[in-house]
Amino acid sequence: MASLAQTLRHLADTSRQLQHKELRQLNDIGADARDEFWTAWQPIDDKRRREIATALATLAEDNVDFDFRDVFSAILEDTEPEVRVVAVDGLWEDERLSTLRQLLPMLASDPDDDVRAAVALALGRFAYRASIDKLSARVSKDVREALLKSASNLDLPDDVRRRSIEGLGYYEGDDVRMIIGQAYTSGRQPLKESALVAMGHSLDPRWLPVLAAELQSSEAALRYEAARASGELGTEAASLLPQLLALAEGNDPEVAQAAIWALGQIGGEAARRALRRLSQSDDPAIQQAADEALVELQVDEGSFGLI
Repeated sequence: MASLAQTLRHLADTSRQLQHKELRQLNDIGADARDEFWTAWQPIDDKRRREIATALATLAEDNVDFDFRDVFSAILEDTEPEVRVVAVDGLWEDERLSTLRQLLPMLASDPDDDVRAAVALALGRFAYRASIDKLSARVSKDVREALLKSASNLDLPDDVRRRSIEGLGYYEGDDVRMIIGQAYTSGRQPLKESALVAMGHSLDPRWLPVLAAELQSSEAALRYEAARASGELGTEAASLLPQLLALAEGNDPEVAQAAIWALGQIGGEAARRALRRLSQSDDPAIQQAADEALVELQVDEGSFGLI
């Protein structure tokens, strides 16, 4: 088997197409091999590094047996922003604290806006883990502070702030609610969409009147996010069922599927009847969404065999 350095020399050769058999040799290289990898990685041509990183991400997405986390964590330090974005995205299932410690400073210090937006999205997954008590209080506080600082920085681009706001939604506090409210009333639709996402993440029924209003928005993207947020609130959003039922039977397929998902999360007999009806739809996508929502409702209610 070729050494790590040999594998990277072969991959670096721009006269050859990237070979899956060589890419696969970067699977699970282990943290101990990081320095060796990094030494061999840096001399590779910029464009080729982007190609290799993208190919690894695609390979990992297509096959769950491949683990390129140690490669992606190493190339978080790459000089090419596109490579760093791919690396952050490639670590989407990585829950290691060592990875979190790499990501935290990048939200504030990375010079590229796309990278920081990707990092904010990644930190949102750690924020979710904090919300279900899967992070220590100290680490959770670090994530909260990083997201709060980014979300409240009006000098940052909307893409960075909005992803920070979404992650921040998993945390409690008047300061968090204030930032969500400010984003919602900002007059900028991307921030408004992310405010709705954060409202869902918060599981706070105080946002129900806002969600009720946005379920009737003239903007499909806002209806979609309001439907998803309603579903996240679960039974707390039962009062929104009539509006969600209307959207589930509406003409916008994406909004309809979001509303159908929400029906499965909220539950209740009215939702069950609607989902049964929708599962007979002539539209395969609607039918599948309704079937999946019925299964989710069944699991949540512990009623296997009764649907």
